[in-house]
Amino acid sequence: MAEIGVKELKATASAVIEEVEAGAAYVITKRGRPAAVLLPIDEAVDVVLANADEYVRMRREAREAYAAGRSTKLEDLP
Repeated sequence: MAEIGVKELKATASAVIEEVEAGAAYVITKRGRPAAVLLPIDEAVDVVLANADEYVRMRREAREAYAAGRSTKLEDLP
């Protein structure tokens, strides 16, 4: 993922947005430190959903079930 500073982003925002629409992603830095991520909307939706409370809870429960041996093998599914 490419990095771009806030100052450079301000100066080239239109071009950067076009690149992001085409699939590029950027780490936005402030004073040389990562501050934000700029992603295409399709990827951003995936990130938001992956971190939604319901999905986080479901993953945690699934990991706990797996650790306790309460999982089902794929070949045993109907």
